[in-house]
Amino acid sequence: MFSFVILWGFILGIALFVYLAFPLLTKQHAFEEIDPTEARMQTLFLEREQSYAALAELDEDYETGKLSEADYKELRTALLHETAQVVSKLEAEAKADVEDEIQRYKRQRQG
Repeated sequence: MFSFVILWGFILGIALFVYLAFPLLTKQHAFEEIDPTEARMQTLFLEREQSYAALAELDEDYETGKLSEADYKELRTALLHETAQVVSKLEAEAKADVEDEIQRYKRQRQG
């Protein structure tokens, strides 16, 4: 009986070790360097989505009567301006990214 308890303790110990060690062994990519261009694009995508959500919420607030027409127009104009800036930045980043891809392709063809 005593050896049976030790055997089960040993098996559970190994299972617990594997369970706890598995995330450490599989997270090798956690310390990889993040591409600054990709990080910037992700930030801009997030800003764009937040701007769209803010515009939708503003429209909803106006439609439900929470905002006066004057306040709505003023806030909407400001939000549209901010959104346009974010979209412009996204387009500029995308164009720069395409240019970088073209340069990499040319280097690969030559070398």
